Amino acid sequence: MAMVDKALFASVKQDWNTPAEILELVRRVNPIGLDPCSNGSSLVSAPVQWDKHRDGLGQPWSGLGMVYVNPPYGREIVDWMAKCHYEAAHGVELIALVPARTDTRWFQDYAFTAQRICFWRGRIRFVGGASSAPFPSALLYWGPQAERFSEVFTASGVICGVK
Repeated sequence: MAMVDKALFASVKQDWNTPAEILELVRRVNPIGLDPCSNGSSLVSAPVQWDKHRDGLGQPWSGLGMVYVNPPYGREIVDWMAKCHYEAAHGVELIALVPARTDTRWFQDYAFTAQRICFWRGRIRFVGGASSAPFPSALLYWGPQAERFSEVFTASGVICGVK
């Protein structure tokens, strides 16, 4: 465990940024229009970016293009997943990168409402991490291009068609 970033096990650091190779795949599904969980070192570079000073949970996501969500992985992840579910139910296309914690209530309540889930093969090394994450990850897709999502992500993990 000495090599593992202890912050990944705790809620101390909340801005683990998505690696470029994952963002490239996301952009192959559709260009990212909104990053509601941005920070100063994010690689997402969406035309609309909200950080902790402009609360993405309190803003509507519609009309801004596809939304990419890499939420804080602490206790507030349940709020972000509820927001993803709500926005998707109102027609917003989005992809969320989350820990694949299939035993948790938030995962069971919200992740399985997505049209597709990609259970990422291996462990992700987040930007700024000294090593790979100590947990598996999943990318969740809500929207009209479920088949496109499957095509793009099939080489990166196991794809499950939920809805």
